[in-house]
Amino acid sequence: MPAITLKQRLYQHYLTFIRRYLDKRQPPADNVTLVQKLIFILPTRYGWWFVLLLGLLYLLGTNYQNNLILLLCYLLLSLFLLSIVLVYQNMSGLTMQCRTAAAGFAGETLQVTLQLSSAKPQLMLSFSFMQQQHTELMPLPATSLTLPLPAERRGKYSLPRIKISSQYPFGLWRAWSYVALAQDYWVYPHAEKMLQQADDNSTENSGAQAKAHSGDLLAPYRSGDSLRHMVWKRLARDPMNPVVRQQQFTPQAEPCWVVVPPATGEALERRLSHAAWQLLALEQSAQRYGLKLPGLTLAQSSGAAHLQRCLQELALC
Repeated sequence: MPAITLKQRLYQHYLTFIRRYLDKRQPPADNVTLVQKLIFILPTRYGWWFVLLLGLLYLLGTNYQNNLILLLCYLLLSLFLLSIVLVYQNMSGLTMQCRTAAAGFAGETLQVTLQLSSAKPQLMLSFSFMQQQHTELMPLPATSLTLPLPAERRGKYSLPRIKISSQYPFGLWRAWSYVALAQDYWVYPHAEKMLQQADDNSTENSGAQAKAHSGDLLAPYRSGDSLRHMVWKRLARDPMNPVVRQQQFTPQAEPCWVVVPPATGEALERRLSHAAWQLLALEQSAQRYGLKLPGLTLAQSSGAAHLQRCLQELALC
């Protein structure tokens, strides 16, 4: 493990302080409306240069007693101060909520849908999740918005804070807000079929192994294949291209059990990945299936709701 530098440690303390401050100022809620206490406003880089320009104009106007320069300075100052009101009113009144929990598999990018509503049109608003670089511009008219959210590890997580920012209308001031919505998202185990299943007993049918019927699948002969699977009649017709017969197992349309034996570490992750693949395959084949986990059993059923429940239990395993 690499040692944490002083800079990284200070940055972590800074993030912890910011999170506590935001949680106290705006705790997670089902829907959030941007009001004065939730909007922060500071000058942009161009805004600070604009302030320097105002200072230079004021010094020139007073030093040379030039009323035209002073008038220009006051007009620009009025524009600068008016921009604060415009950038605030452009963000205030926006209401956000997330009605459905996003779900996906580990390694994918989830799509989080936000519902937006406002009594007045908002312009040049950008949305992103906190500590993420990807931003989305709010469409017009504002009804809904989809934000990508990378899913790395399985589990159930709270939705990160959503950063809303704007530099409307002149780019002199930047207004932003961090909105916390009381919504979760699910990351299911990565669905992957296990290549070697010699000792795998993760699929049962009525307490025994799942019944399957086999079909013949021809494949080119490779070194190490059993000679008992050789298709001798075809070899007699074409000696240069020997083929072997492989058994292809497909589950019958009967109730099945998907079982995840007790395990830890990488072994558990592999079993969960294979169990997720089995659930998707059984659901696609319109079979009834159940799930057996250590300490939990879900009755046999089928359908999208049952599949979602099974995958959620795998994510929490």
